[in-house]
Amino acid sequence: MIGIISTAYFTVKDRPGIKTVRKYWWRNMVIQHVKYRGKFFVIATIGYGKANAAMAITYLMEEYPALETVLNVDLALSTNDKFDTTDTVMATKFIYRDADLTVFKDIKYGQIVHEPEAYAFNTEFVNQVKNFKLGVSDGIVGTANMLIYNSKQFKEMVDKYGQTIDVIDTEAGALAQIAKKSSVNFVAMKVMYNNALSPWDNDPLHKFKIYETANTLKYLLARLFNLLSSKYVLDFTKSTNDELEVINELFEMSHDAWAKRFKKNTTSLISGLGPSLMLVDKKGVTPEAVDIVEVMKTKLDDEGPSKVILGEDEWKNAPKKWLRKLMFLSNIHVNDDELLWNKSAKYDIKTSKIHSMEDVSKAVAKAIADRSQDKSSYTYDGTTVLKKHLLVTVDAAISFYITNNLTHEFVEDPKHGSKLVANEFIKHLNEQLAEVESPYDKVVVFFKIPAMGAAKLPVFVQTKSKANQPVVFGGYSAKNQKTYTVVDITRNDYDPLKVGSFKVTIRLKNL
Repeated sequence: MIGIISTAYFTVKDRPGIKTVRKYWWRNMVIQHVKYRGKFFVIATIGYGKANAAMAITYLMEEYPALETVLNVDLALSTNDKFDTTDTVMATKFIYRDADLTVFKDIKYGQIVHEPEAYAFNTEFVNQVKNFKLGVSDGIVGTANMLIYNSKQFKEMVDKYGQTIDVIDTEAGALAQIAKKSSVNFVAMKVMYNNALSPWDNDPLHKFKIYETANTLKYLLARLFNLLSSKYVLDFTKSTNDELEVINELFEMSHDAWAKRFKKNTTSLISGLGPSLMLVDKKGVTPEAVDIVEVMKTKLDDEGPSKVILGEDEWKNAPKKWLRKLMFLSNIHVNDDELLWNKSAKYDIKTSKIHSMEDVSKAVAKAIADRSQDKSSYTYDGTTVLKKHLLVTVDAAISFYITNNLTHEFVEDPKHGSKLVANEFIKHLNEQLAEVESPYDKVVVFFKIPAMGAAKLPVFVQTKSKANQPVVFGGYSAKNQKTYTVVDITRNDYDPLKVGSFKVTIRLKNL
């Protein structure tokens, strides 16, 4: 069991594979015990300060004897120029920055009598999290029941501790002290809101920073839940950032099941061995390679926050790197009252181009045909890998509605609708790849299709042909093609769709 302690209130929403076991108040804490895709987590939302933190971790260890690891995932302030807003620090070393017991012999600033100078953790769990390659940096956290608001306080801290403290907070040190006295692993993941000396008042980007920091927190939590609950041994340390985006989205939408599409007895996913990922079985005797290719990837430089939240001058000065965080946030909820100060803030998607399914299929087919020219092989542990696969992911904006040709009713059911959209893609792909022979044993295409709200539904199509044969995707239904029509909407003004003299807006429902 894994515990997550935070001062930021969030809950995990129930959905297929994710179920709340119990949710309740204890003292001033909100506790949610959840089974997340086979793994048990207990989430504690606590008040600020060391006493609240110490009470929380003590309660969790006593109430949940199976607790093995505690994560402190929270917002914090940086003390130097190494970390900027939305940067995330993974801390394994903690000190108290308000402890001055130097009157005692050999006791240093930040040290408690009969306690170590700092609380440090270097466990197998720390290495496991590092292998997720979450885009985090190492840093040292200094904890006190106060933040730093002026240069005088900052100078006092530097005079006592030098430049060793990277992050300041009000909880992690107490959590680390108690964890160190037990057998519980401990790691802190701190998302930077701001530099400790940057002004909070009269900051034109204050609300924007709060919004983006909150989304970064949700983004981090979603990845942690998905990867920590996986049954695979994961090592993504050599994956590129683009590959990581794809991998994390696959775990969010399909969890462990996506890897089994290629190799059913997979136990490890390893990067850095030639292909994007090597899928390895328990004994390591029949590894299989997976290459990942992205098609029609959205350019972040063309995106930006809504002018509702920022004025024109502020928008021009908003760093582009803050505009990459909204990915798969629908299953995590952060209290709007505390963090999402402006709920109307969102990305400007109205200028993005909407593509037809045929055009998307052409781009996918071209990518498959181009990669099929590469007949090279990979090796693992000195032996040639006998099977290699291709995973094509599509990030193109599509919009559509589906009608029954006999009843003229619209299709909104997510499973049936997704199947019909997949059928449409399969029709186009098989037409465009009829003369292409592929060296890949399996080719899987991963589409994301729009549903009600901000959610997207995963659609996978997979070849039934073997390596060195013409590419043929399986699952095509001529009957469905005859009974239903999937109509592309390529307008991007987002007005309700006009059908004859009627106006309708059709979206598949969420799963």
